[in-house]
Order: sequence, then structure tokens, then C-alpha cells
Amino acid sequence: MKIDFIEETHTYLNDNGIIIPSVSELIRYKFPEAYRGVPEAVLKKKASFGTKCHQYIEDFVSGKFTLEQLSLKRIDPDIKIAVEQYESLRKKWAFHIKNMEQIVTYKGKYAGRYDLLTIDSYIIDLKMTSEVHTEWLRWQLSLYYLALRYMGLGIYQPFGYCMWIPKGKAGQVYQIDTLPEEEVIMLAESYEKDNTSTK
Repeated sequence: MKIDFIEETHTYLNDNGIIIPSVSELIRYKFPEAYRGVPEAVLKKKASFGTKCHQYIEDFVSGKFTLEQLSLKRIDPDIKIAVEQYESLRKKWAFHIKNMEQIVTYKGKYAGRYDLLTIDSYIIDLKMTSEVHTEWLRWQLSLYYLALRYMGLGIYQPFGYCMWIPKGKAGQVYQIDTLPEEEVIMLAESYEKDNTSTK
């Protein structure tokens, strides 16, 4: 099944051109209170930093520059530190990256784009948040794994990883257990039912 992604609006379209929810939308549906009360300006600022770090890490992983070349770039020092921490943690945990930023979908019910996939089919999610939200990550990784398995690109793993690289703190890697596959399917179907009935 072909999925188109519109970067500007962070929108996924199925092969019929119909908008389908993202993995993040399903999790917000599951946890509606997660970011309530946090000012929009604060969320946007944090999201902007995280997006820049993701892009530089992606460029580094794809070989667009080395750490030595990175040290010469005139960019935010915190972004340089994030890339350096990524590589340090990758080596420490002996992660071998197969691909990154691949769009996956489960039966066209939702779509998402995971950060990194190892050669042994484990997903690594990069987080630059001030805290690690374990339950959010459990659902996020589980939704990605379900889509991967459905598309024949991987298996439903019992766990995935979060590589946490917060600004101003030492990065860490967390192993995050996934949920039973049936629970994840139920969430996708519940979201679809609730959002179809209100249209």
C-alpha cells in the first residue's frame, strides 16, 4: 500500500488520497491529557530543536558528514553535542543501523515514520525531550512494529529502544517493552470507529 507524506502539514495520505491518522495522533487519542496545559509556543520551540537534531543525525547516519566535519560546521553547539552523543551511544550499544525514516502503515488505518531500524529489526526512537515518557514510547514502538510486520518488513519485537538525548544532559538508551499486538490493533480500530462515526 502506497502512503504519501506531506512534510509541511505532517499529513499522511493513503493510495486513494485520503488523510489517515499518524502514529502520534493515535497516541494522543489514547492519552488526551498528555500535553494539555503546556503553552503552544513551548511545544513548538522544543519540537523545532528535536527536528533539527533528527535531521543532523539522519545526515550523519547516511554519511553526509563525519564527526570531524561536524565540528567545523557553524551550527547550534547543542545540535553538535546531540550528534556526538548519538554516535557514542550507538557504539556503546553496538547498534548496526539498517535504515531510517521509513514510512510504514497498518492496513491504511494509520501511518508513521520510525527513526531507526537495526539490522536485526529493532526500532530505535530518538527523543530530545526533557523527560522520557515510557508509556507513550511503548505505544509508539508497538504501533510501528505492527505496521512493520503487516508490511512484511520486520517482526513484532517484544521490545524496542529509546535513545534519549536531552539538551544539556548526558544521553541514555532505554529498552522499552512493547504491548500485546491485540491491544495495538484494538487502539487502531477504536480510533477508526470513533472518528468515522463523528463525520
